[in-house]
Amino acid sequence: MLKIGESFVFEDDWSQRRSSFMYFEGDETETPSWSVDIGFAAGDFHGQKISPSICINPIDTDKRSATDLAGESFSVMTMEESLDREDSFYIYEHEPLVDYQLKIIEIRTNKAHIKCSGTLIVDGYAQPYAKEKFEIDSWIPIIQSATDWEKFGL
Repeated sequence: MLKIGESFVFEDDWSQRRSSFMYFEGDETETPSWSVDIGFAAGDFHGQKISPSICINPIDTDKRSATDLAGESFSVMTMEESLDREDSFYIYEHEPLVDYQLKIIEIRTNKAHIKCSGTLIVDGYAQPYAKEKFEIDSWIPIIQSATDWEKFGL
């Protein structure tokens, strides 16, 4: 579930491969990392129908399995950091996040419970940028290889 501001709520969209908690095991030359993509079902946003999504690119970790990541957190405190990482939130188009805090609450049955909150840009053309607070509380599939999608019928 995604809440934008005080009034706009969007449910998770499980119909496609839009939502995933990716864990990359790494090897001798790469550190393990994880990333988050969450897509939400279409809903009303200021009179327009949108299908929002968030993309948090890989975050390095010293954890050796996805299940060890429960309790991990990550944050970005400036829009410049979000731009450098290429993290984005899609409302009308992809925009960097102003700031966010992401936490892995729990890992259970091939799914990750994710909470994320912060500030997103809803209109990057407005001067100053139009911004809103957001909160996410979602369970998303853990994907470590292409065959993992089959576990979720996708």
